[in-house]
Amino acid sequence: MSVKIALTTFLPVLSLLGLSTLSSHAETVAGYRFENYPAPLYIGKPAKLNYKSDPIAKLFKTRITEAYQQGEIGFGGNFVVAIWGCGTGCINGAMADKRTGRVYPLPINEETAYDFGCWSVDDSDEDERVSFYPNSRLLITRTCEQAPIENSNTAKRHVTYYVNVWNDKTKKFNLIKTVKQKKMVITEQPTTTEQ
Repeated sequence: MSVKIALTTFLPVLSLLGLSTLSSHAETVAGYRFENYPAPLYIGKPAKLNYKSDPIAKLFKTRITEAYQQGEIGFGGNFVVAIWGCGTGCINGAMADKRTGRVYPLPINEETAYDFGCWSVDDSDEDERVSFYPNSRLLITRTCEQAPIENSNTAKRHVTYYVNVWNDKTKKFNLIKTVKQKKMVITEQPTTTEQ
């Protein structure tokens, strides 16, 4: 039996036993580990979407409905996540609770999750504007601005991380920390001349 089949077969059993955090992603962003904010995975029947629960549910009904119909829990143990563009380099989104059908806005917008010209030769192709996992209550957004340094292959990068934790009792995100980082990045490989 392959590892993929074994995990697919036993993950619901682990969730029932309250051990779903065993599969939590051990990634660290801005000094915060997702596994330190565990959320048990919901495996029950999905509730009907409640479009009256938040104004964002009516405004982006199609996006939220499409994500909810796919049914994949993406955040906080029981939330289906929908993310869409809101302009150049900007994203926005919402999450729907599979237990209740209620929709909540995500703490991402043009002020907390954008990427203006941030690129370097060391960057991966991953979108780092928002980070979250199915079995964690931690959600981190990132803004990034970059200014090239004249007559060089480098740039000055300014990154801000917004560290949010979902509070299931208040049904709100709590911003627990803002982390600012600056660094120099290489924007192109130096050219070598053969002799």
